[in-house]
Amino acid sequence: MIKINNVTKTFGKVVALNNVCFDINDNEILGLLGPNGAGKTTLMRIITGFLPADSGYVSIDGKVVSLDTLDLKMIIGYLPENNPLYEDMNVFEYLKFIAETRNISNINSRIKEVVSICRLEDVLLRNISELSKGYRQRVGFAASILHDPKILILDEPTAGLDPNQAHEVRQLIKEFKKNKIVILSTHILSEVEEVADRVVIINKGQIVAQGNIEDLHSLVMKRNVTRLAGRFNKELIDYLPTVLEGIYQIRLISQEDEIKEYEIETERDLDIREQLFELAVKEKWKLIELHRISVSLQDIFRELTK
Repeated sequence: MIKINNVTKTFGKVVALNNVCFDINDNEILGLLGPNGAGKTTLMRIITGFLPADSGYVSIDGKVVSLDTLDLKMIIGYLPENNPLYEDMNVFEYLKFIAETRNISNINSRIKEVVSICRLEDVLLRNISELSKGYRQRVGFAASILHDPKILILDEPTAGLDPNQAHEVRQLIKEFKKNKIVILSTHILSEVEEVADRVVIINKGQIVAQGNIEDLHSLVMKRNVTRLAGRFNKELIDYLPTVLEGIYQIRLISQEDEIKEYEIETERDLDIREQLFELAVKEKWKLIELHRISVSLQDIFRELTK
């Protein structure tokens, strides 16, 4: 487990982190979100022991991280946003160099394993300078997991990748999760929705929300919204409140020929979809749409960081 306990970090008059406090559990992918300048990269560097906190501390399995805790650094893999690589080396030479600096035993067999995981066989003997952005990200990912770290920290791992390349990196993250901790920072919010077990949102150096997607949804969605569309023999704005309880508001949002589309607001914990369906059967309405409107992570992010 990683504990971030009241961590504060300033750069001159700029407060990058202000009493940040949360835990990251084993076997968990944590999505670390926030706008540019929110303090995400600073926090990741403090977790890796690259930067010291002004106050507070980070601990891993009960041991406090510092600039000198090399044993903790040995169990961390870090892929920074700029993914620094030695471009005059080929992929094998680079991975061998990283393995040697980390004193990895059985270097060749471990490189073979990582090359297979990251699907680098086709470019193993090519110079890194010749590789596409997608392959460079895979090489950086391979280097970060070469020593089989318990903790993997990824800063914008799919930035600049095409959809196929980004999908491959997300699959690598999911595969790596077993018995590990993964911290993923990205501006691609759909990516976090796909892979993260839990989310922490930072804004101006402070945590504004944390929890799973459902938890964050409840912070933003104050009421439940159901969308209903079809052909109706009654005016629903007047009719529905007389037969269903808990309705705050009904809005007609579109009308095309005989098809009308409504949004119905109810109490947050009230789901009226089943009652609406039974009513439609009874009244012989022709439904073409009946669903509950969900809030995307993008909506949550914008609401909490605006």
